[in-house]
Amino acid sequence: MKKVSLLVLMFVPFVANAAGTYYTGTYQSPQSSYASQTYAGRQSGYSSQYSRYSTPSYNTSRYTSPYSNTANVATQPQQATGVQQQSGKSGFWLNAGITHEIGQWQFEMAESGSILSYDNLAWNVFDLSAGYAFDLGKTTLQVDAGFKYGIQWGETRMVDDDISNGGFLVTTWIEAGTENEIGQQIGHAMSVGTSKGGNMMGFNFGFGLTDMFQIGGVKFTPSVGFRYLKYKLETENNYGLSVDTTACFEVNGEVQCDPAIIVHLADGKQQIIWREDINEPMRIPDNAEWVDTGSTYYYQQPGTSHSYETTWMGPYLALDMVYDINQNNSVNGRIELGLPGYKSVGDQPYRFDWQHPKSVEDEAGMFGAFHLGLLANWTTALSDYVALSIGITYDYYTVSGADAKTYLDGNYYTDWYNQILNDDFGGDETAMLDPDNGSATAINIKDLEESCPGWVCSTNGEIDSFYKSMGVRVGINAKF
Repeated sequence: MKKVSLLVLMFVPFVANAAGTYYTGTYQSPQSSYASQTYAGRQSGYSSQYSRYSTPSYNTSRYTSPYSNTANVATQPQQATGVQQQSGKSGFWLNAGITHEIGQWQFEMAESGSILSYDNLAWNVFDLSAGYAFDLGKTTLQVDAGFKYGIQWGETRMVDDDISNGGFLVTTWIEAGTENEIGQQIGHAMSVGTSKGGNMMGFNFGFGLTDMFQIGGVKFTPSVGFRYLKYKLETENNYGLSVDTTACFEVNGEVQCDPAIIVHLADGKQQIIWREDINEPMRIPDNAEWVDTGSTYYYQQPGTSHSYETTWMGPYLALDMVYDINQNNSVNGRIELGLPGYKSVGDQPYRFDWQHPKSVEDEAGMFGAFHLGLLANWTTALSDYVALSIGITYDYYTVSGADAKTYLDGNYYTDWYNQILNDDFGGDETAMLDPDNGSATAINIKDLEESCPGWVCSTNGEIDSFYKSMGVRVGINAKF
């Protein structure tokens, strides 16, 4: 038999099969494992606003959701205080808070058959926001802006799964003479690493109409704005197992796959031992010089094996609601819908066949992703000018069909190509690229260079990703 490989990298096992590769063994998909964000994503928007400055007690109806940065204007008449009453529809506010969030980030590759996820992410996030409300007579225009910074708390586990989503094609085997396809060699891999020391940064700004309408005792403030969130995660101490398989069979609903066994014959040819019947044992030819297991191996990566920087940013529409319980206490909520863009840039430094520091890139343009943000909050007055708030936040970012790119190390492939050319074919490139008697590896490298212009392999619609989180925030709100 002879092997015509879509990717003859089985002889360099780490290249084709390491878990976390975006680029499949066939180079048909730039990604086989790869990017929502920290669920503190909104805290930067936590601002509180007030409506009246002269009330004898701290009237919490002046506050809207600190999460939304919208002002809740008290429309009821003030109590007589002996001082001239001021407009309740203007003023400056400043909010600060700390949030503890638990989240998950996952992305799934369609063609390359891989899922990578960071589960149970924990963040401690500090946020600061400010705003001003302008009294326009019958309504109030408010502007606000916020900033937040978060640090990953503790450790979380990263799982790079190239098994449950199907695995990746390593090579296709055909029978010499007949050119009949025998089967495919499929790579499966799984690795688990530790993530810690990540960070996040976000900002937002918006415009709204304070208490634009009211239903019963609930006041509503619509707003529009722009939100930005970026976080970085790294994986260290990654442990993995890569296994190449050939024929797979289903037995009582259970899928079983035979490992790939490659035999190197005395005449220099290679032959895969293919078990077409699960009950038939594999046989080793008498003229075999040695046998290997293809790309089946265990690996350990003690340093940084995966590094991702992910950004979600874009416009949003929001609706804030506030209900005044009494003079000093109120509850409020927020619904925010956004259409951000998505971009995730990754580096896998142990991949010697990829460029660094940018190895892979997933991207969907503005309006290509979706964001849902929710908030429930309770506010109580500590004085006429200061209030305490505590709330629960929820964020969900998702993107479907993002495009993927893998940035290959052109020098690595060029050096390999030239080595085969000079050492095995005496510089005769025509002979080396002959489809019948040439080098399958050299032919595939040549095809790879043509299919990936500039050594950048692109796959459209490859990535589905989501980031979700829930947090508990405690904040302090002040007016001036």
